[in-house]
Amino acid sequence: MKVKGPRGSSSIRATSPVALFWLVGIWLLLWGSVSPLAVVSGLVIALGLLWATPQPAVEIGLRFRPLAVVSLLFFVTLDLFVSSCRVAWHVLTPRLPESAIFDVSLRVRGGLMISLVAIAVTAVPGSTVIDARPEDGVLEIHVFDASSPDAEENIRRDVRQLERRVTAAFGSRAERRRVLEG
Repeated sequence: MKVKGPRGSSSIRATSPVALFWLVGIWLLLWGSVSPLAVVSGLVIALGLLWATPQPAVEIGLRFRPLAVVSLLFFVTLDLFVSSCRVAWHVLTPRLPESAIFDVSLRVRGGLMISLVAIAVTAVPGSTVIDARPEDGVLEIHVFDASSPDAEENIRRDVRQLERRVTAAFGSRAERRRVLEG
């Protein structure tokens, strides 16, 4: 589709095929059937929406590394199992452990990478991110079992390892270098 750009120049407005297929797919789900009329009307409506509401291009900066993602999933799954057993043990014993809140500084600075680390930390039973401050790269984490004298050091070490794995799986070269050096 041609639109007038700055200074009267003519340019073609880009339409993302992914967004087009996504909108048509949602349209077909709403109709509950796949018919030629539903597909054509979905295409017309999707193109109209994409043309009427142009979105700026967004560079998310993620890099997908399949082997590192498999490694991340393996270690998060292992951590989920071990942490679930620990939490279950503490719940079944008569005395609950002492909990605490710790600030953990991260080496990544991108909001998306901080969010990925925070999601991974929160997914593991026994720890919950209660605040993420991307401006200074700090996660405030509530820990269910902080009864050992090394609890603060342990949570920092665990979050740093998780941050390293998330960055290896999805981070840019600069982020991976910062995490490995820091």
